[in-house]
Amino acid sequence: MKNNVRVERRTLADGSVKEYRYGPRAEPAAPTIASAIAVWQRSIEWTGLRAKTQENYVIYLRPFFTAFKQVPIADLKRGQILAMRDDIANERGHGAAHNFCRTVSAFFSWALDREYIEASPATRLTKKLLQGSLPPWRDDQAQRAMLQLPEPYRRAIVLAYHTGQRRGDLCALQWSDYDGHVIRLTQEKTDEPLQIPVHHMPAFKAELDAWKADRQAITILEFLGKPWRPAFLSKRLPDHLEQIGLPRRLGLHGLRYLAAVRLAEAGCSTHEIASITGHRTLAMVQKYTRGVTQKGLAEVAVLRLYKRTKNQQKSQ
Repeated sequence: MKNNVRVERRTLADGSVKEYRYGPRAEPAAPTIASAIAVWQRSIEWTGLRAKTQENYVIYLRPFFTAFKQVPIADLKRGQILAMRDDIANERGHGAAHNFCRTVSAFFSWALDREYIEASPATRLTKKLLQGSLPPWRDDQAQRAMLQLPEPYRRAIVLAYHTGQRRGDLCALQWSDYDGHVIRLTQEKTDEPLQIPVHHMPAFKAELDAWKADRQAITILEFLGKPWRPAFLSKRLPDHLEQIGLPRRLGLHGLRYLAAVRLAEAGCSTHEIASITGHRTLAMVQKYTRGVTQKGLAEVAVLRLYKRTKNQQKSQ
């Protein structure tokens, strides 16, 4: 091949030889972030994800895709990912940054398996992020929110306060799940079927019945006549909490803690609490209610010790 011209000779049917000349072969384009993501979202690894996981990945891929879609995947630097992580942490909080890190880590792990890259730039991204979960609500904070928040934010607090369900399950609840006596649902995260007896909570039942009579959407939680989207609800709620003097960081998940604590304070066992909250592991219920159950058990233990000591003294 001279001057980047490629020559091929082929013998034709009549025995003659024909010469073909071609320009240089174009090198295949290096896969970009955009093209790799497109392949990922057609892969069995992607289609095997839960629908909710796919939805979360799409949300947290969006800023990453917008910033780097034309960058060859092999050229993306770890520092660029860390800079985006820091921006998300500063603007939206460390929880959002954790979700971003999980998303890009999953993407680059897939890309490594498919040999798009030789090493992942997205390992240990959460090392410097704050750990810990959203703070639990106090009961007085929940009471203030249920009194002072405007609809439909108030409705979300009421529903979370009385059922102890996750944000996604609250937003998915439809009026067909409530028969006037019981709320029936299957938790999206655990596939756990639950029945919550509303008829034992007269004030909550009155709320639900009033909402149902005036419903505009098929879901119990609605915004301007349409179902609340979980991410949109979480995005808008902090401003309204701040307006009534409550911390912005209080989220719906903190009411899940509060529901477990209220049940524990009412004397419910770990199994009974799990039957409402839907936790698969009793260890998580114990984590939520550790302070309450320790206090109650301590009081029972001391009372028993006191009675035993007193009986021993009488028998002497």
